[in-house]
Amino acid sequence: MSVARYDLNRCIGCRQCVKVCPMDVFRFDEANRKSVIAFPENCQSCGQCFVNCYGRSLTIVNDMYGYAQTAYRAATTVPLNRFEQPVVERT
Repeated sequence: MSVARYDLNRCIGCRQCVKVCPMDVFRFDEANRKSVIAFPENCQSCGQCFVNCYGRSLTIVNDMYGYAQTAYRAATTVPLNRFEQPVVERT
């Protein structure tokens, strides 16, 4: 089980999920004023983020890693697929 975003539009930017998460799963995107599920693989399904979410924008799902990597982690051009080795072209 893992945390997932139910509806990003419902996120009110209160940062509660960032504050209460014991596993450091969330980051806060200052530009968009929304929380980001930055490290879903760290989620231990304690439910603290879900219970404390004032906007009710989070949910707990049975799938782990069942969603795309977040934009927060997409700053690299190297694929973050856990099962394939990244292809690095050498010039």
